Amino acid sequence: MKKRLWRVTILLAALLLSEIFLFIATYRNLNQSIQNERIDSIEQMSTLISEKLLLLRQHYDDMVRQAAYIITSNQVRFQDMETLLAFEQLYLLAEDGSCVSLKGEKIVLSESEEIKKLRTSDAVRTDFCTVQTKGDFWIFMSPLTNVTIDNKKFFGVIMLVDANTYSEIAATALYENQGASYVVNRLGVIELRPTESTANYYFGGYNLLHILRDKNVDEQQILALQQGLEQQHKVEFTAKIEGETWRIQSFPESEGNSIVIAVPISITAQSTFYGMRQVIIMIVLTLLTVVAMAAVWIYYYVKNGQQIKLEQAKAALKSDFMNKVSHDIRTPLTAVIGLNDLLLRNADKPDIVADCAQKAKKSGEYLVSIINDVLDMSRIENGKLRISHTAFDMKELLETVVQLETFPVAEKGLAFRLDCPNNFHRGYLGDAVRIKQCLVNLVSNAVKFTPEHGTVTLTYREEMESGIYARTIFIVEDTGIGMSEEFMQHMFHPFEQEQSSLTSAHVGSGLGLAIVHSLVTLMKGTIHAESTLDQGSRFVIELPLERTVLSELSPKEEPSDELPVYLRGKRILLAEDNDINREIVAELLDGLGFVVDGVVNGAEAVECFQNSSSGYYSMILVDIQMPVMNGLEAAVAIRSSAHMDSCSIPIIALSANAFDEDMENSLAHGMQAHISKPVEIGVLKKILVKYID
Repeated sequence: MKKRLWRVTILLAALLLSEIFLFIATYRNLNQSIQNERIDSIEQMSTLISEKLLLLRQHYDDMVRQAAYIITSNQVRFQDMETLLAFEQLYLLAEDGSCVSLKGEKIVLSESEEIKKLRTSDAVRTDFCTVQTKGDFWIFMSPLTNVTIDNKKFFGVIMLVDANTYSEIAATALYENQGASYVVNRLGVIELRPTESTANYYFGGYNLLHILRDKNVDEQQILALQQGLEQQHKVEFTAKIEGETWRIQSFPESEGNSIVIAVPISITAQSTFYGMRQVIIMIVLTLLTVVAMAAVWIYYYVKNGQQIKLEQAKAALKSDFMNKVSHDIRTPLTAVIGLNDLLLRNADKPDIVADCAQKAKKSGEYLVSIINDVLDMSRIENGKLRISHTAFDMKELLETVVQLETFPVAEKGLAFRLDCPNNFHRGYLGDAVRIKQCLVNLVSNAVKFTPEHGTVTLTYREEMESGIYARTIFIVEDTGIGMSEEFMQHMFHPFEQEQSSLTSAHVGSGLGLAIVHSLVTLMKGTIHAESTLDQGSRFVIELPLERTVLSELSPKEEPSDELPVYLRGKRILLAEDNDINREIVAELLDGLGFVVDGVVNGAEAVECFQNSSSGYYSMILVDIQMPVMNGLEAAVAIRSSAHMDSCSIPIIALSANAFDEDMENSLAHGMQAHISKPVEIGVLKKILVKYID
């Protein structure tokens, strides 16, 4: 199924890439097609302009030729001539160079080579001239032969046509004022331009050739245009001017001038391009929608499959965890219950009672260790476990580990030795409890999985790093059963255990190595293992620790089994809702020489305290979870009461909640300390000595 999904995904990806390439090619073809159509449109525009100018010129040529014929045929006075001609702006050119209208009005024309040529020509000519006081005109000229009017000889007739009549066709704005047509002479000088056109922004100079050079147009194109203007032939090319694509066409017009059309294709075809893009965008969006839908379908299909597998894995892991923890808890619990039955049946036999009690104590301690492992793992995964940074004695730490493992080593007949330098630095800052927990865990595993007469070695080394920091190295080696390569790949995962004939005989939650790995990581250290089946294992922990001097360490408190005499007879108020737990703690305190008043909830504890005289109670021990009023509420009520001892009496929490935040919560509610259940007699003794005056 997975392979089929990958094949479908690859096929869809290939299809998508093909469509993208097809889209790019289509877009380029459309772009070129639109540009070609615009070029054809400009060609048609130039033809239209040329034809319009030709028709207009022929019209005025005919008119001036007709006027010349009438004048030549009817040589009369000016006043009689006016009645014969219906032409406006008609003037006669005299031999003396003057120019006079049929009404006798004289005008002055600017210099014109075409007028000079008229004297020796027999054809109609045209030019552009400026008439003083009248403006610019497009003039049409026809020669006269042997014409004398009012005793004055004339050699030609001129018809003045407003220059705007010409420029409206020859020099005009095109394509919604984006392009323009210009009248340009042989030298490239722009003779006429439209008054309003965006093209004037690009071609606002005097000489068109110079303008194109300033715009960095290809020199070969400029030279081709220059040659076309000079030789009066057609030129056309496409050029980039200030980021826009322009189509420039030149065609000869008359009397040495040319019409140059300049149109920005990329702008004038903008609406077409926009429409095309809109269609393409719609196609692309539709395609992307289809692809997105397919991707979403694939994603949810895969995710759903992964989610099902994840849920199945979680369920399997949870089931496996519950089975392991249930098995590990039931094993020592079964021992405790069974030993208790033996005690009841052999109450009159001291040897059996002592043996059963000792074994029951060991089973209970193991049961607590399993629960502590589960709690530690939970705190680590929730990010609630904190690493302390206090001074400790490295030599004392190593000796404690050896002492804790001496008895189980002796029971199995193993050789256990500590390998460390004769002289090494003892004072460090760190979490001695967690370092000890890691080493005890590794050594316990080594002892557990090493057959009789084997060897377990704890090695310690230190290497100085920068400044006051050292790299401390702890190595735990054994000659045990070793580990397989498969197990070593995930041995630091929770609930993992190597399977063998030897390990099956030992219980364990499979959390030990996971906890060690997490603790070492939290202390910014590293751990790695080397192992060979049937030859043994080697675990190496490296921790960066800050060095300090031994004199800065707190003096070690020597344990004492006997309490100070002044504590005997002190009265303690105990609040515990569980009858058996209340009885156990009361018996422990009674055995130490204290007088105990027991109550079953926080409300009774507050009432007893408020009804007591000053100094009557030396300490209050309260469980946290109780009915009516819990321990935290009771502590707050006691501290806020009007009793003379409300602020000074020590209040100690007794609770099965052993997290750091539980201890902090107890202190925040006015308590002095927090003792975790089950209560250890040694811890209880220290609290009693510390807080009772």
